[in-house]
Amino acid sequence: AGQAPFTDTPHVFQNLGDGTYFHSGSLAIRQAIAAGVNITYKILYNDAVAMTGGQPVEGSPTVPGIAHQMRAEGIQTIVLVSDDIGKWRDAAHASADLFPTGVEFFDRRELDDVQKRLREVNGVSILIYDQTCATEKRRRRKRGKLPDPAKRAVVNSLVCEGCGDCGEKSFCVSVLPKETEFGRKREIDQSACNKDFSCAKGFCPSFVSVEGGRPRRGQALQAQDALFAALPEPALPALERPY
Repeated sequence: AGQAPFTDTPHVFQNLGDGTYFHSGSLAIRQAIAAGVNITYKILYNDAVAMTGGQPVEGSPTVPGIAHQMRAEGIQTIVLVSDDIGKWRDAAHASADLFPTGVEFFDRRELDDVQKRLREVNGVSILIYDQTCATEKRRRRKRGKLPDPAKRAVVNSLVCEGCGDCGEKSFCVSVLPKETEFGRKREIDQSACNKDFSCAKGFCPSFVSVEGGRPRRGQALQAQDALFAALPEPALPALERPY
């Protein structure tokens, strides 16, 4: 389908959120096919409207639906990468027509190798990356809409040597530098941690898993709660006429 690809042009990778894909991104992919562009569209199926947050993606596109639509557009190379690839691989084995034929499945650990292979593919290829947005995960856990693992990762700063391997393994914004009298160490920002635990995949003895524990509320927060509790209710205006 479409024009023959430009084999002597560099390969481009383009990120595309699932919401943008649904309302206009699929048209850009169709045009890229017609123009014969060497490009891999990374469709980020993060289950959230990233620009504003909190809203469901209009149209509720599914991962198998996106794969079928891209195959219908004439794209042959389609791969699926996920933080829980087993659910898709098992589902594909259970139902042969759930995905188009030839779709490949990879764990997110293999993302770099997958991208290196896709950059050698002429024409348009598709990489669907399935992983719920971390901010959306925390939001749903607070609302009781998603299970909240009773486990936390903590760094023992006396053991940590500050090598930064945890940050390289996870590339997570919750892994922060911590200045101590023994030099710069690492710590986990518990308020931003999405409990992915990829930071603990290195060979580091400073990581401690706390089962069932919660961060202790600081004295300042407790004093603030008491202050707000003592505030009187505001006087509401009468509504007999416009206010």
